[in-house]
Amino acid sequence: MQEPAVIFDRALNDNFVKRLAEEAAAGGWWRDVLADPKLLIAPRRADLNVYWRGQALFNVSCPRGKIVVSTHEKFLVDPALAEQVPLVGGRFDTAASLERALIRDYEGPATLAKMKRAAALFSGEEKSGCHEIAVGNAAVLDVEIAFPGRYAIAEDSGKSAPRIDLASVEAAGEDVRLVFWEAKAYANGELRAFGDGAAPVCGQVETYRLALAQHQTDIEASYAAVAANLVAFKDMGWARALSPLIDAVGRCERRLTLGETPKVGLLVFGFDNAQKNEARWKKHLGKLGEAIGDVRAKGRPVDIRV
Repeated sequence: MQEPAVIFDRALNDNFVKRLAEEAAAGGWWRDVLADPKLLIAPRRADLNVYWRGQALFNVSCPRGKIVVSTHEKFLVDPALAEQVPLVGGRFDTAASLERALIRDYEGPATLAKMKRAAALFSGEEKSGCHEIAVGNAAVLDVEIAFPGRYAIAEDSGKSAPRIDLASVEAAGEDVRLVFWEAKAYANGELRAFGDGAAPVCGQVETYRLALAQHQTDIEASYAAVAANLVAFKDMGWARALSPLIDAVGRCERRLTLGETPKVGLLVFGFDNAQKNEARWKKHLGKLGEAIGDVRAKGRPVDIRV
């Protein structure tokens, strides 16, 4: 009898991890990535992404046992460019600029710092905020999570499920519970309900709960394997703090579970003290708490704890 297909699978295989360990021992770009505690490494089954403020700074795959690395060309435009470009006869004289514009050689941490500066130019408030939350919380296991298939976000919406922002872990007796989080900036209109309806984010959260419940077995197994990947990165020298709960799951010392009912919470950030105390916002926030359950709101994303 044929085994049922695995719907959700994000972990790297053993051979991929072994090749990365060899890459770390050799030095270069991967060792620099591991040495940076503010970069997020996210396994994606056939490849992995190295994230900086929501931007995939590196994409890494391992076809036929060989590490293959790429980056987007926009991250190679040198942010240190500062010369004036003459406009002559309706054309910009870019001959000299073209020689300096693109970063051509990877030359260690200084190159990585330039790429991060370039990537930050393309990050909006929400992606930057999510990155700060993930970096500041050792319990975060994954970011930028897409669920398989299509789900109705609200009745008759017909939209496919968007990506949820974060996955983290928390203690649950002898087990470790997997928790998911949608993150929104205060200015995002999806946080607010007008009239008698629910705020759009409530429908999104229900969509995620449905997806998690439908694929619970695959998701639990996949994230247990992802935890093992992250532990392997730590063993290679990854400087990012990693929760002891993730370590225990990755070393098969504790069981990872979604629990009886999948938990999806909401994180809100990007407001000042006056906005925090505004009556209409307090009313919106109260409704969100009633509909979603776990809602954590802080003015600065760096202050949010999961």
